[in-house]
Amino acid sequence: MLRIARPSQARSSQRSLLSFVTATCLLSASVIPAVAVPTAQATQASTAAQASTAAQTSNTAQATQSAPVAYNRFIITYTEDAKNAASTDATADQIDWSAAAGTQQATWSDALYAGITSDVQSIDELLNIKTSYVRSTALDASVVTTSAELTPAQAQQYMDALSANSKVASVSPDMRRYATVDTTSEPVKINDPKMNRMWSLTGEKGVSALEAWGTTRGKGVTVAVLDSGITAHPDLDANVLPGYDFIAESAFSNDGDGRDSDPTDAGNWTVDNQCFTGSKATASDWHGTHVAGTIAAIANNNEGIAGVAPEAKIVPVRVLGACGGFDSDITDGIIWAAGGSVRGVPANQNPAQVINMSIGSEGTCTTPYRQAIAQANKRGSIVVVAAGNNNFDASKSSPGNCEDVINVGATDKNGKRSYFSNYGSRVDVSAPGGDRRYWGGGILSTLNAGKTAPGKADYAEYQGTSMAAPHVAGIVALMKAVDPKLTYAQAKKVLQSTSQGVECDQSACGSGIVNAARAVQQVRSDREAADAAAAEAARKKAEEEAARKKAAEEAARKKAEEDAKRQQAPAPKVTPAPAPKTNRPVTR
Repeated sequence: MLRIARPSQARSSQRSLLSFVTATCLLSASVIPAVAVPTAQATQASTAAQASTAAQTSNTAQATQSAPVAYNRFIITYTEDAKNAASTDATADQIDWSAAAGTQQATWSDALYAGITSDVQSIDELLNIKTSYVRSTALDASVVTTSAELTPAQAQQYMDALSANSKVASVSPDMRRYATVDTTSEPVKINDPKMNRMWSLTGEKGVSALEAWGTTRGKGVTVAVLDSGITAHPDLDANVLPGYDFIAESAFSNDGDGRDSDPTDAGNWTVDNQCFTGSKATASDWHGTHVAGTIAAIANNNEGIAGVAPEAKIVPVRVLGACGGFDSDITDGIIWAAGGSVRGVPANQNPAQVINMSIGSEGTCTTPYRQAIAQANKRGSIVVVAAGNNNFDASKSSPGNCEDVINVGATDKNGKRSYFSNYGSRVDVSAPGGDRRYWGGGILSTLNAGKTAPGKADYAEYQGTSMAAPHVAGIVALMKAVDPKLTYAQAKKVLQSTSQGVECDQSACGSGIVNAARAVQQVRSDREAADAAAAEAARKKAEEEAARKKAAEEAARKKAEEDAKRQQAPAPKVTPAPAPKTNRPVTR
């Protein structure tokens, strides 16, 4: 998982979660602390504090670039009362939702934003800035930018001012996120199957994936990969379903346009000063392709590797581009991936049962993330997140620190916590993330050989919690194949109860290293037990119903017999009453 760069970014300090791989340019590109300002000013105090800490990315190259602390992009969420009122507001009909993504600037605004413009104008005058409306999100939140970058103190003042409006539920920086991976190694050249290099699947400290394949290989399950997109690869193509590109701003997409139905990774390469003043040029890392391969690379096809769930399908959701990805794009991607509706975007024809996000940055879990994750869970999607590569407490890295996700730390070939992996009570489980300080210690997966634009298909070893999370997502796919009704809470419980020990040199590294074979067997046993219990309950219910029916029939029979006897019995003999005597005078 990539760490998030600091709240600096000159042009878009809040592009969220970049793939931890691409973090090099992104990190420095400005990581704005993800500070949510739920209802009034609740969490805003933490924003200034977070803004003062330097954001670090797990990517070696990125770590060398520092970005100034500044904010110029925010997400405004609204109360339910405000949403209900706006739904009947005529201004909503004036919006040109057909406008190309990324072009809906200050020329129009939605009904919700229109209701707070007086407050926006007031704070604009106070700070001598101009706020521009960018777009609305799937959560009916507004994304806005400011004409000048704000200091942490000014950003807090800005959020406080807007949060004071009774229609506003929260205000948070629209942060940039990065991939949680280290990509400095040279690609590994593969001319033949290399399953002997797949220690993360087959090794003693791996996830025992092959042992689970006797039960299932993930057929029938769809996994959404929210990342940098995907490139063509013979070890992946047959398992890839249609996806979507959620990068709204063409300046960061590297494909010449905004949102569209082509999730191809055009490359996240950057040039000097592109992400912020002083940022260095970086090559493309093809992070999404690497993550997708760990989950569902095809098995037994005479190509390099196999994924944890080689018969599962991948829905690529592109949310990370040059300089990272914005929270507003990522949260829309979460909702769409789970089968929810995003205005202006065609419905996802293949809702994902599992969502992998190998992205993150330093900050709190903001309101947009909480709402998007809650919607995904309600739709039956299980969200897996990388814990981060900062070597600090995972509670500081978002969205891994959000509730109702499975947060994954990384381990090395020897079953020890990877030196870069975040740790602590917010780590739920661990999985192989590698350590490339040792030969063969990285995680081998699918990649692309291009330095900027896509080139030929290739393979490479990466390390990071970005690599650990897809191992867990793949296992959850196997579990879902066995029990499609499996919930987030059930999946988390099984993963934790069936994990094996991890050598943790910190306070906590989760319950241990996940074990696919044990987890699948546990889900199978639980489902069989549940099916048996349901069958027994149905049998008892049927018996009770049959007994009630028999009793009712017996009662009816007896009543019919009694009625028949009454009808056949002779009528009782009625003795006429004697005539009354009368006292009449006798005539003589």
